[in-house]
Amino acid sequence: MARKEKINGETIAGIALMFLALLFIWAGMMNPIWARILLADYIILAIGIGFILLGVITIRRNNRSRSHPEEEHTSHY
Repeated sequence: MARKEKINGETIAGIALMFLALLFIWAGMMNPIWARILLADYIILAIGIGFILLGVITIRRNNRSRSHPEEEHTSHY
């Protein structure tokens, strides 16, 4: 029985982007210069959420296909 995947690169990238965006948003609250790029911070946050969702969908697809290995391999004979 194959091991189920729990985390992948998309999920890690999404978490990192969310963390970065939250740091930038916090900096925007403290500094008026950083506040000028607040819209970009929210865009980075949305991209991070998108990567996390993509990672979760990919994990579910991979785990579902690994639970049915006979469907993956077809004979060409």
